[in-house]
Amino acid sequence: MRKISSWAKISKKAIIEDEVIIYPFVVIEDNVKIGRGTEIFSNVIILKGTEIGENNKIYPGCVLGVLPFDLKYQGEESYLKIGNNNIIHEGTTISKATGKGEATIIGDNNFIMAYIHIAHNCKIGNNNIITNHTQIGGHCEIFDYVNIGGNCGIHQYVRIGSYAFVGAFSYLKKDLLPFMIGEGNPFRVYGINSIGLLRANFDKEKIAILKKVYKIIYFSKFNLSQAINYINENLPKIPEIELIIDFIKKTKRGICLRSP
Repeated sequence: MRKISSWAKISKKAIIEDEVIIYPFVVIEDNVKIGRGTEIFSNVIILKGTEIGENNKIYPGCVLGVLPFDLKYQGEESYLKIGNNNIIHEGTTISKATGKGEATIIGDNNFIMAYIHIAHNCKIGNNNIITNHTQIGGHCEIFDYVNIGGNCGIHQYVRIGSYAFVGAFSYLKKDLLPFMIGEGNPFRVYGINSIGLLRANFDKEKIAILKKVYKIIYFSKFNLSQAINYINENLPKIPEIELIIDFIKKTKRGICLRSP
């Protein structure tokens, strides 16, 4: 069974699955798909090319599938794809992608708070917390279990690695390595996100190894390539180290600096 208000305006070309709840004054355009169990509150607008998975909650005033704020966009068919079990709070806007057939992607189990903008071609992973008023530029990539404080600015093409923590009122214009914590404008890395890792059930031995990685990258006499070689040769072969090294190798903007 679906519960759809007669005061909602829904295209006949939209696909609405079972157990969806849609409140008054919602607008849903052509070629939108809403998955089972999703709840859409009043005054939400969902534009064409948006696909939303199961059991999401989308609160009042959100606009999903916004046209890209990008001069390269020429009206080509592109998408916004949202996974399952996400919470998207009031006033949030998420753009679809620039480029024919391209998509902005939001994964599963994300907690996206109020008045956030996620721009075109972003990829947001799973289990992230993004706090009020954060603005994320185009082509950014947020991996998994990232915590971003309120009122942050994320420059286009920036990547934030898994289990990283970004303090409130920060501005990032370079990539933040997995497992790191930092804040500020200019942004500075302060160490390993130890509390977050403990809460995520990382054992103390693994956290100690990651602290060694942080010190080698940020405090040794090595440049970044030399640091990677030293880590490979001298530290245990654990997946978390492989994740950091792979992240560094794929950076295009460089990595965030440490605190003074």
